Amino acid sequence: MPATQVTRPDGHVVQRHGAVLVWVPVILGGVLLDLPARAPAVVADLALVAAGAVACVVAVLASWPRATRRSSVAVAVLAGVVATGSLAWSAWTPAWLLVAMSAAVALPTPAALVAVPASALASAWTLSRSGATRDELLAQAFVVLLAGVAAAAFSRLVSTAEELRRTREELAEAAVARERERFSRDLHDTLGHTLSVMVVKAAVVRRLVGTDPVAAAEHAADIEEVGRQAMAQLRDTVEGTVVPRLPDELRQARTSLAAAGIRATVRSVQPVPPVAAAPLAWAVREGVTNVLRHSGASECLVDVTHDAGRVRLTVADDGVGGPAALDGPAADAGHPVRRGGLEGLRDRLAAAGGGLDVAPGTDGFTLTAWVPDGTGSA
Repeated sequence: MPATQVTRPDGHVVQRHGAVLVWVPVILGGVLLDLPARAPAVVADLALVAAGAVACVVAVLASWPRATRRSSVAVAVLAGVVATGSLAWSAWTPAWLLVAMSAAVALPTPAALVAVPASALASAWTLSRSGATRDELLAQAFVVLLAGVAAAAFSRLVSTAEELRRTREELAEAAVARERERFSRDLHDTLGHTLSVMVVKAAVVRRLVGTDPVAAAEHAADIEEVGRQAMAQLRDTVEGTVVPRLPDELRQARTSLAAAGIRATVRSVQPVPPVAAAPLAWAVREGVTNVLRHSGASECLVDVTHDAGRVRLTVADDGVGGPAALDGPAADAGHPVRRGGLEGLRDRLAAAGGGLDVAPGTDGFTLTAWVPDGTGSA
């Protein structure tokens, strides 16, 4: 029945067996109130009281976080001190309560199961030496046994309460971490894509403003509209209500790639099962964002197919590579590795029972995402 102890965040250590230690001055103080008359006996009695108090405190304090040899030795010393005092003076009889309680909280459980009843029997035996009646002996043994059981139960109760507190804190921290991860992933996947589109269109405006002001103005209006969308997406991200639609993402992919001067081929099976639409919409957004940011491609294929119980998305370009695979080779030296977006996408697909494959290389980059179609035949 090991002792429990808590280390508070401020570094102070709080022992959880004050219920045992609080009885040390009460019980041993009672011994001091009934000192023998002769001076040598008084000195011996005081020495036993001091030794018993030290042994009890050491037994409790040395038992954290689990029973140790020191705590076991301290309990044995305490039992010897109390036995010696009980055989010499009747005032020591209540001190067996300290032995039982200390044994309950400072010894390993198997040893405590033996030591607590043994303390009760020893207390009755030492009391019998003074001529106590049978009822008095039974009452003494019962009270000592009850004290040990109560100390063990209190120790276990406090230990369980402390474990529940730590578990509650860990759950709260895990919930905060999950929400932080969700917000970071959504912020990256939504605003990262939207800002990439705005950068592409701004580059088009800069290129056309001197030669085709009308077209430049149209693209500038698109930037304004995309900016409004970004503000709405930011609000949805904060509220956790971001749910992209696959048709919208495919349409946006065609527009964004065309604005960047990339010939886009977008094909999609119809209809896409709802269970697969949202995860693949995220995949379209991440894949097209990679093409816009890293590929330097002239052509890009976005293809959604349905076969063997799966809906599969392929985003392939003819550029100079892209972000490295999560567990694959590094990206081309001229292009930074954005592992966060692919990691977040893989998490989304895995949550839907799907998966992600990426194949970067010098001749382009291919992203393949798939999810079950919900028919159970995947």
